[in-house]
Amino acid sequence: MSHPKFFSGLTKPTQKNIKLFLDEEVYAISNEEAISRELTMVDVRTQEEFNNGRIPNALNYPIFDNLERSEIGKIYKNLGKENAINKGLDFFQPKLNKFLLSLSSMKSEHLVVYCARGGMRSKAIASLLYKNGFSVSQMKGGYKGFRRFVLQQLKKPIPPLIVLHGKTGVGKTLLLKKLPNHLDLEGLAQHRSSLFGAIYKTPNNQKNFEAFLVQRLKELDSKSPVFIEGESRKVGNVFIPEELANAMKKGILLLMNASIETRVSRIVKEYQIRDAETFLKIEKILVSLKQSMGISKTEKMRCWLKNGDIENIVHMLLVDYYDPRYYYSMKKYKFVIKISTEDLDQAANDLIDFRKKLILNK
Repeated sequence: MSHPKFFSGLTKPTQKNIKLFLDEEVYAISNEEAISRELTMVDVRTQEEFNNGRIPNALNYPIFDNLERSEIGKIYKNLGKENAINKGLDFFQPKLNKFLLSLSSMKSEHLVVYCARGGMRSKAIASLLYKNGFSVSQMKGGYKGFRRFVLQQLKKPIPPLIVLHGKTGVGKTLLLKKLPNHLDLEGLAQHRSSLFGAIYKTPNNQKNFEAFLVQRLKELDSKSPVFIEGESRKVGNVFIPEELANAMKKGILLLMNASIETRVSRIVKEYQIRDAETFLKIEKILVSLKQSMGISKTEKMRCWLKNGDIENIVHMLLVDYYDPRYYYSMKKYKFVIKISTEDLDQAANDLIDFRKKLILNK
């Protein structure tokens, strides 16, 4: 089928011909189908909406900015739907050709367009793209429908878990990356689940963390035990969903061990200070420890920080802050085996062998 090029530059876009798209039927696809087929997701919401919650791997091509969307919302509330549509067309009309051009490199792909609720924004854009030769669908229910889907998925049973515990710095996250069928919660949260966990990271909010978690759970082999790092109920500022948190408590608990020297070395390497901004962030966190560690130790660490003596800071934090809290939280846990992580490759092999034996003994 040939598609008329309504806005190839020869026809001036007007409210009248853009508005026709609102009355056209476009092919609608469910969020579950769109995700399972790994189609190219195009989010036409504002950047603020997108940042607040998005579908993993979706591309943001906003048709309004935050101020425009706010104004349209007020008009809708005070003057009705028709006036809001007209205002939206006023805003979008000058941007139309540029918008089409920005998507031109994806004409060979099948695009799935979505907005907040699967309403006017995504329907108009899906129709517009179809009329200009794109292979395109509109996602039913929009982002809100996807969010409901995520929450439903998080209530499903979790595969059996092998939970890696150990003191700060033993290398649990490094070890996970060497293991098959693993679930890295800190990676999904973009936070190391510690005082300094957001350094060099852009932490995800709860909605995005849960969306990426559902995506990762779908990728795993649910019939085989999954490796996961032991965490408290929170990873940074996000909460582990209840079903997963309960599965972690019921999982097979293993204890990872490493010397204090190895732990210090790994943490120093992870948190190298690259710029003045990072220096100030670390200093601010150290100052916040006055109440729990005392003024004397805090000031000593600040002095070490200024002199670049990061090893001494890490050593003191481990011995006087992290380890006591670890001992308190781990008192009730019973570990099946202990594994040294001095050599991460060897530790990974030991864990893979342990998992094989579990599968054989089922």
